[in-house]
Amino acid sequence: MITNDNINSHELIGLRVTIQSSSMASMRNICGKIIYETKKMLIMENDKGVKAIPKTTVQVMKVELPSGVCFISGSSLIARPEDRILRMS
Repeated sequence: MITNDNINSHELIGLRVTIQSSSMASMRNICGKIIYETKKMLIMENDKGVKAIPKTTVQVMKVELPSGVCFISGSSLIARPEDRILRMS
């Protein structure tokens, strides 16, 4: 089960997120569902279309988990998803 403690070792695709704080003003308050992830980017889909969000610009991101809500920084997610999952196991 995905929780606040182990979110870095889980798949993020399919989770709903909101960018709470970002170094890029245009990225603030964007919310949607993560549809793809690369080493340095999160690809999100919302009502307005698809957005590519650089992980390094995200200071605080709210992630809706099945067990509640989690707040993480984008820099803690910088790695290829498959490497990040293996690193934390």
